[in-house]
Amino acid sequence: MKFTLNAALGVPLMTAAVLALSTGPATAATGDLAINGTTRTDPSGCYALDGAASIVDNLTDEAAEIHSGADCTGDVLEVIQAGDDSRVTGAQSLFIP
Repeated sequence: MKFTLNAALGVPLMTAAVLALSTGPATAATGDLAINGTTRTDPSGCYALDGAASIVDNLTDEAAEIHSGADCTGDVLEVIQAGDDSRVTGAQSLFIP
């Protein structure tokens, strides 16, 4: 059986090219996220909430997940869609990509 360099490198190079083109850069949410009156512009990551009650106004282009545990751990209790707001109770943290 005769292998050429093109045949040996063809599949791995094509696979790498497809992966490089299919994965775009991660981007933060665009817009404002207000938690209990404190506004963050273009937020990204995990934010602490007041376990008793928090008012969340999601004026971004991404959904925000409300988590039962600190540091965005535990169950997702609620998802606040882009443009929505919510009074959140019994939650410890919020994650927005």
